[in-house]
Amino acid sequence: MPAALLAATARPRAVPARSPARAATVPRPPPAFASRRPEGGGRHPAAASASPPPRASRASAARASSSADDDAPPRPPTRVAVFVSGGGSNLRALHAAMLDGRVRAEVCCVVTNLPDCGGASWARDRLGVPVLTYPAKKSDPSSGLTAAELVRALEVEHAAKYVCLAGYLRLIPPELCRAFERKMLNIHPALLPAFGGKGMHGMNVHEAVVRSGARVSGPTVHFVNEKFDEGKILAQAVVRVDPGVDAAEDVAAKVLEKEHEIFADALGALVDGRVEFREEDGVPIVREGRG
Repeated sequence: MPAALLAATARPRAVPARSPARAATVPRPPPAFASRRPEGGGRHPAAASASPPPRASRASAARASSSADDDAPPRPPTRVAVFVSGGGSNLRALHAAMLDGRVRAEVCCVVTNLPDCGGASWARDRLGVPVLTYPAKKSDPSSGLTAAELVRALEVEHAAKYVCLAGYLRLIPPELCRAFERKMLNIHPALLPAFGGKGMHGMNVHEAVVRSGARVSGPTVHFVNEKFDEGKILAQAVVRVDPGVDAAEDVAAKVLEKEHEIFADALGALVDGRVEFREEDGVPIVREGRG
């Protein structure tokens, strides 16, 4: 570098004010949104005129947004009707998941075909919720509800949004299937479509699994239609079956443990609005996260 130039760069000098045109070419942080640059390398006119809000303004806006969220009323729990015919272990597991926040819902009523079963008794004594009987005994029509009365009771009197069949051993009437289409779940103790259909419930399922020599089994959560165990599958879990080692009772215990997990997970996804249906065939798909 020539000596004259070195001396010029070493001496302090006043910096003249830049013209507006010159200032416009000074690099600035890019805007928060993507924008296409005009041809020729100039900046987008909107980006050139935009300036970030003062830090104090941003902080005030954040505080206002947080305050608005805090002031918003919490979402009331979704009301769910649960159907039982036996001891009600899945009813109790669902209720526990509601208490710990995994399922943002509450049991609004219980429906049973056996008013003295363990699940119905637990609902009356521990939950304090109404217990409805469906269907009525053939010998006593006044002992339970008709299908139309059941639908009205669930929709109007108890404002149920969803229905869970937690070990309910009777065929669901078509009126209820239509009223709660894509809103009614069943838990089945085998990997459907295997070991399903009429008569395949409880130990009948697990004995059939052991007899078949199947190496795996597990529960299925599916939507309910007018046929036994033929609704679209929402969730499944797999347990190992060891032929010659596992008896039907062993398989039943393994499967029941998984039932309590995936039934709550499936209901939680449905309540949160995270279940979508594939357009071409209606197969349900669960989105991750919470609604």
